[in-house]
Amino acid sequence: MRTPSPTVLVVGAAGRVAGLVVPELVRRKARVRALVRDAASAEKARKAGASEIAIGDLRNHQSLEQAVKGVDCVFHIGPAFAPDEAAMGVAMVEAAARADVRKFVFSSVIQPTNTRLENHASKVPVEAALYSTNMEYTILHPANFMQNIAAAWPSSSMAFSPSRFQRRRNLPVSTTAMWLKWRRSH
Repeated sequence: MRTPSPTVLVVGAAGRVAGLVVPELVRRKARVRALVRDAASAEKARKAGASEIAIGDLRNHQSLEQAVKGVDCVFHIGPAFAPDEAAMGVAMVEAAARADVRKFVFSSVIQPTNTRLENHASKVPVEAALYSTNMEYTILHPANFMQNIAAAWPSSSMAFSPSRFQRRRNLPVSTTAMWLKWRRSH
């Protein structure tokens, strides 16, 4: 049986990526519990639509246990480049499994087995932890996030604008390639 209005814990709900997930979940009638580190981030998550706030730390197992209590789903994206990102992700998976969370969505990275890139390899233990649970799970392997390159995008007429790209008929095959081409010419 599906929960008509599931409660979804969004890890890092005030961040660049998870902060975009919050309003979309609210639009789809989910109740969002934001897991954030402090009051300033809590306010940002509330403005995005979170109806509940859990202030905690991915390194603190007690705060994770509290955060997952009563939720139906977890959306987890780890803090990129943190030296203990894998341990934090595994702890979140384990806390969710102990709390009988039904679904876990993990935003991983493209090619997590590329061990030459530590931030990619750190996703493998989290994925392995998910495989060993009874939860339904979805593992996302995004190639690139526009909001991660938006700061470096030129402030000229080629500036990043989601609505501008949505209106174009011929979308660029590779935004990264466009950006690199622009960088070489300036």
